[in-house]
Amino acid sequence: MRSSLRRRLTVPLLLLVLVGSMAAAQSASAFRDRDCSDFKTHRQAQRFFKKHHPKRDPHRLDADHDGIACEDLP
Repeated sequence: MRSSLRRRLTVPLLLLVLVGSMAAAQSASAFRDRDCSDFKTHRQAQRFFKKHHPKRDPHRLDADHDGIACEDLP
């Protein structure tokens, strides 16, 4: 009886682990680091910057931390 219970629990557990690892891989690949060279204009960069956590600046678009992204772009 123990082995049948173990078998019944093994498949759902493996599926749970598989789904969890796929979700983690998707969220890691969903983040695409952006650089100033990815934008044509300062306006585009600033709009993106304001939309994506400007206080943390995960893309490091605001080098001098003054709230203005990619200041060298036209």
